[in-house]
Amino acid sequence: MQKARNKGWFKGAALSALLLAGGASAATIKVATVSPLSGSLTTIGSEVKRGAELAVRAQAGAFRAMGYDLVLAPYDDQASAALGGQVAKTILADKGVIGVVGALNSSVSNVLAQAFAPAKLAVVSPTSTNDGLTENGWTNFSRVVSPDSAQGVAAAGYIADELKANSVFVISDNTAYGNGLTRVLLSNLKKRGIKVAGYTGASASTPAQIADVVKQVKASGAPVVYFGGTDDTGSLLVKSLRAAGVKATFMGGDGLDSPSFLQRAGIAGAGVVYSTGFGPVSAFSNALDFTDRYKAAYKTAPSGVAVYSYDAMMVLLEGIKAAANQAGRVPTRAQVSEAVRKVNLPACFSADKSKCMTVTGAVNFSNTGERQRSRLLIMRFDDVLQPQVAKVQIVTADSLK
Repeated sequence: MQKARNKGWFKGAALSALLLAGGASAATIKVATVSPLSGSLTTIGSEVKRGAELAVRAQAGAFRAMGYDLVLAPYDDQASAALGGQVAKTILADKGVIGVVGALNSSVSNVLAQAFAPAKLAVVSPTSTNDGLTENGWTNFSRVVSPDSAQGVAAAGYIADELKANSVFVISDNTAYGNGLTRVLLSNLKKRGIKVAGYTGASASTPAQIADVVKQVKASGAPVVYFGGTDDTGSLLVKSLRAAGVKATFMGGDGLDSPSFLQRAGIAGAGVVYSTGFGPVSAFSNALDFTDRYKAAYKTAPSGVAVYSYDAMMVLLEGIKAAANQAGRVPTRAQVSEAVRKVNLPACFSADKSKCMTVTGAVNFSNTGERQRSRLLIMRFDDVLQPQVAKVQIVTADSLK
């Protein structure tokens, strides 16, 4: 009966909480993740949860030594801004939550950050790249990934210098992420003097849009198709283009940097190019220890999203520890937000990688919440669908101003 009651309570509360440290007299510190845990982006959304979960496990002992039980509460937003608003209300109502990692999608992160701003509840995004997220004056929002502006500059440069294309057909998936990424690209294509053969929107949920876009692309004869959006629509679009005989280079942003993209696209993914701050996990100097721990926990290899989510949670937890030490108790939401912006985690060069705080390198933030220095990659899937690094670019917060 007790087991049944517990099951019903979890279902009614729509909350899955993971208690990772014990102690009857210890105070509880609760953090949350927000990402798609159901729906078409479940695969990549679960990577956000898992990466953050590993960081919580890694830090549980340190918090226990400070006298705190560390609890993780994962929330499912189904990649929906509307549902994200409901999730935000639920989190705000739980006064125990003093920090959040997420969301995956920029549209959801926008809703979360805006809803959390009055309460100064810190949210650190591992993946949301829309430029506007750091242009609102929110002191509670930070991110560890490069913004769309960096991807737009890098993508336009690659199209001009490596692909040497004279025109590009640009497509958005009609999300905040897709619209933001494509508009930045359009601006940079103009600076490069590259013609835009067409600019339109299409969503995987509307097959008629996909069919219409394929016809437009084929009629344009553009040598490059640029897609701004997530892998569900991207994979359907490239498959449809290839089925229609369109051989143009298909390029996109980090929304295509997902294991599920190739699962969905199959052989149509060969030759696809994308910009990403994530990339292969093996490219990070501290990847081996993280990968071993991830495989032990989840019986599968991690993606770059899991790595960035791990670092986002590490940043949040470091801020919480600093705020707790200063306050001498469980810190307030406002104290945590302030401390997160002051976090300065160095790159790790230790021979013992288990002692490294981050996987992606040094993390500290500008006064708008942008990471001061990050890496951006141009990747290409070869003929056997293996991702290859085509170009590496270092991005600084100052260069984006």
